[in-house]
Amino acid sequence: MFDLIYTQKENATALDFNTIIDDCPAVLTETKSPETSGKYGFVNTMQAMQILGDYGFRPTKAMQQPSRNPAKKPFAMHCISFAHDDFLRNPYNETRPEIILYNSHDGKSALKLFAGAYRFICSNGIVAGDGFQSKMRHSKKTANGFETLLKETAESLPRMMLQITKLQQTETAANVLDFAYNAAKLRWEMAPNELAENAETGTYYDKNTIGGLLGARRFNDQGTNAWRVFNRVQENIMRGGPDILSLTKKAKETGQGWKYRKAKAVSSLPETIRLNRELWNMSHELA
Repeated sequence: MFDLIYTQKENATALDFNTIIDDCPAVLTETKSPETSGKYGFVNTMQAMQILGDYGFRPTKAMQQPSRNPAKKPFAMHCISFAHDDFLRNPYNETRPEIILYNSHDGKSALKLFAGAYRFICSNGIVAGDGFQSKMRHSKKTANGFETLLKETAESLPRMMLQITKLQQTETAANVLDFAYNAAKLRWEMAPNELAENAETGTYYDKNTIGGLLGARRFNDQGTNAWRVFNRVQENIMRGGPDILSLTKKAKETGQGWKYRKAKAVSSLPETIRLNRELWNMSHELA
């Protein structure tokens, strides 16, 4: 699996159009994939971006799912984060609300808008879960409904920020381990108790993985504040790294048994969205 292709400025300010299309060329596509059906209604990402701009939202990050087939590149899944002018002019809060546009031109996904948040201290984006998504299916009847979609999503941003405030105000030492174990289950299976030789080849997690998920990458992320715990686990499960150990059973033909290795970063755009949203839905366990 190729790594995600993305572009973002170091200070998370607005991106110019030329910078976006270098790494996210699907935004320029003006036709649907020839593999889609006649019922498929094309929803132009550029037009959606222009409407967002009319409401004061500017693009700050763009991602596109890579493809081994160059012919599919113009129709690939892509995701763009937008911040409002008010927050771009006053970038002094730790966390900034954003709107996230998710689209494809190959029939594999409806156009979706998510409420999201960007945390400056770790350059990390968060996608809110249930209750914070609006979507418009690619059909001829709904291809012009994007502006309504945008208004619904923008109206959900204050509610998302209230949930973040609630997490920030909650000390949550009691259920931190449960949260970390449930988060690990979103990405891996639990290692068998006996690490049996007849277990299926694959990647698993164990208590060492949990310790890595709860580890702070920077001093300001330490502590049992629910927001800090959530961000530590979210960042670690998405980015992987040497402190997030995954337990891998090699194929029997190699003669090697169980081995620890560092977990890889998530490299799939749909998986990035799924994990972020499910982690957000689990945040009530901490709050």
